[in-house]
Amino acid sequence: MNVNQVDFYELCLDEGGIFYNEIYGLEKDIFNQWIRDNLQEINTIESYNDVVPSNEILNRITDLGYEHIHYQCHYSAKASTIADCNFTYYTGFVTRNTFPYPIITHSFNTVDGNIIDLARIEDAEDPFNEENDSLPHTYYGIEIPREFVLNYEQETKEEKSMKPLLYEWFLHNN
Repeated sequence: MNVNQVDFYELCLDEGGIFYNEIYGLEKDIFNQWIRDNLQEINTIESYNDVVPSNEILNRITDLGYEHIHYQCHYSAKASTIADCNFTYYTGFVTRNTFPYPIITHSFNTVDGNIIDLARIEDAEDPFNEENDSLPHTYYGIEIPREFVLNYEQETKEEKSMKPLLYEWFLHNN
C-alpha cells in the first residue's frame, strides 16, 4: 500500500461510518497526514493460522477477564489489551487481494512482536473460506498505548464497544 495515495479519511467513512462518524468534523488533509505519519507496516500473512492465538494465549486472557466475540476486531483488540498488559493494541488497516474493498479498517494486537488477531478465530457456525478470502493480508497499524485504552475499559467491557479509538487517539495527539 502506498500510504501517500490512500485517502484514509474517506476509507474510514466509507467502510466503517458507524465507527468513525466523529471524524466528519476533522480537516481531511490533517487527518490523512497524521495517519501517514503514524501508520506502521506490521506484517504480511499468508494464512489466518499466522495470526490466530494459541489456545494457551486465549485461555490466559480469558482467565484475565477477556470475553471473546467472534469477528469483532475493534472490541477484541481493546478487550484483550485491557485484560493483559502483554498485549499491544493497534488500530489501522489491512490490505488484501480483493475488490471492491482492497483496504479495510481493522484492529489487532501484537504480543512479543507477533500479530494476534482475535477476529480471525473461526466461528464453527460461520466459518471462513480462506481459499476465497483474498490472502495474503498486510497489517498496518497505529499503536495506541494500553494506558490510553484503559480510559475506555468500562464501555469496552460493558457495551462490548466496537469503537476503534482512532479518532480519540488523533484528538489526544493534536
